Amino acid sequence: MIALPVQLRAPAVRVSALVLGAALLRAALQPFGDGLSTAVFALCLVGIAWNWQQVKAFDRWGIGSSLIAGLCLGAVLTAPLVGGALSGRPLQDFWQWGAIAALIASLEEIAIRGRLQQEWTQAGGPLAGIVLGAVVFALIHLPHYGAGAMPLDFAVGVALGGLRVLTGRVMPGAVAHVIADWGAWFWA
Repeated sequence: MIALPVQLRAPAVRVSALVLGAALLRAALQPFGDGLSTAVFALCLVGIAWNWQQVKAFDRWGIGSSLIAGLCLGAVLTAPLVGGALSGRPLQDFWQWGAIAALIASLEEIAIRGRLQQEWTQAGGPLAGIVLGAVVFALIHLPHYGAGAMPLDFAVGVALGGLRVLTGRVMPGAVAHVIADWGAWFWA
C-alpha cells in the first residue's frame, strides 16, 4: 500500500469539492449572463466561508504590516502587465466591474486561503495547504482563462498562499488579489 504524504481529511476534501463545484456552477450558468453566474458564485463562496473563523493564534503580523505586504505582492503581480499597452477600456466601465471584482477576489481569498487552506494545513501541514489551495485556485479559473493560464494561476495561488502562511492573515492576499485583478483591467 502506498502512503499518501497528506492525510485525507473529510473537511478538507469537502471544502475543496465545494469550491470546485461553485466554479463549475458558475461556468454552467455563464450562458445565462455574467451577472447571474457571478452572483451565484459569490453566494456559494459566502456559504463555504460562512462558519470559517480565523485562528487568532495564527495571526503572525499586525494589520498594518499585513496590509503593506498585500500591497507589495499586488504590485509584484501587476508589474509584468504595466509595461504593455493599456487595454483601452473606458474608465467609467471600471467602477462597477472593479467593485464586483474586489468582492469576488475577497470572497475567493476567504474561501480558499481562509477556509480551504486552513483545512489542508491541518491535514498535512503548511506546504500541503499552500499547494492544494493553489491547485484549487488554478482550477476555478480554468473556465474563464483556459488551460494556458493554469501555470500562472497556480503560481499566483502559491504566492497568495505563502502570504497567508507568512502573515497569518487572509486580508493581505485579498488586497494583492484585488490589485492584480484591477491591474488586468487596465493592462490586459
